[in-house]
Amino acid sequence: MIQADRFQIHYYLANDSHAMDAFVRNRCEAELLAIFQEVCATLGTSIRIESVPHEQGGLREYWKVYGENSVQINTTIAILAVLISVVSTALSRVPVSDPDKDEREKTIQELTIEEKRLAIEEKRINLEKLRKEMKDGLPKPETIEKAAKSAELNLKIQSRRSNFYRHLTNYEKVTAVGFSAVDVSDNDVIREHLVPRSDFHMYVLVDNSLPTETFDGATIEIVAPVLKEGNYKWKGLYEGEAISFSMTDAEFKNAVLLEQVAFQHGSCINCVLQIHRKFNEIGEIEITGYSVVTVLDKTDGGKTHETPQGKKHRAYKKFVQDQRGLF
Repeated sequence: MIQADRFQIHYYLANDSHAMDAFVRNRCEAELLAIFQEVCATLGTSIRIESVPHEQGGLREYWKVYGENSVQINTTIAILAVLISVVSTALSRVPVSDPDKDEREKTIQELTIEEKRLAIEEKRINLEKLRKEMKDGLPKPETIEKAAKSAELNLKIQSRRSNFYRHLTNYEKVTAVGFSAVDVSDNDVIREHLVPRSDFHMYVLVDNSLPTETFDGATIEIVAPVLKEGNYKWKGLYEGEAISFSMTDAEFKNAVLLEQVAFQHGSCINCVLQIHRKFNEIGEIEITGYSVVTVLDKTDGGKTHETPQGKKHRAYKKFVQDQRGLF
């Protein structure tokens, strides 16, 4: 059996050059290493990677991959083939285009929707099947493909991939980039996945915001209400954490300004709360703000008072549920 010896990153350079800006290259490969780490975490394995001397032909970088206890993974093609297949797929699969857009670009919001389409249970089954087949020998191509898709939808991988192609987009000397696995004689074991420069923009996320999460029935203990006009933030405690939030319920806000609503120690509101989020550069979720859309109830000293808008909100929810029950 032919065994993969190295993972190859091939930068195709303009004018037959063999030199690349070190800062750009190091930033790109930091993103690639992060993708390897995330794929390994998804597959439930760990690796060590060593860089080995590169050769001519554009600029070819070779990485040797080692498994646990420093045993080289290529003692069997299975694990390395899976790892490289998943990484190469994540780096080179063209994102599904949106027919309503002129450009084939995908925002993080769209990626999140796609990730939700692939049920959590289905992802778990795909990855468990892959792990089992890896133990038994070489996994089936269709199993690798399904597991690769599950791993690819990891938004940390998507974010790192976006960073990688953004760095290359800003460096015009690179005309294409390829990913493959080669044996000791530099023969392709896993064919090169080639991405031309004209496609780099397809992998760059144009927006790092996530869909707003809405919680109907969130309880916030009021620490500091806003008692004057203006776009000031209220302060409160939500699930044990101190937060600042915008009060966008105009009726409740006006009632406070007109002194129709008072607050005391321990006052709480039960509300429809929106949490605004985004992904940072390393793919981790950050909360960018909180908004109270509708105040349903206000509680003081154990006594709860429903607001008019809360009553309307609950009536509308019941109407919608009743209509769904008819079909």
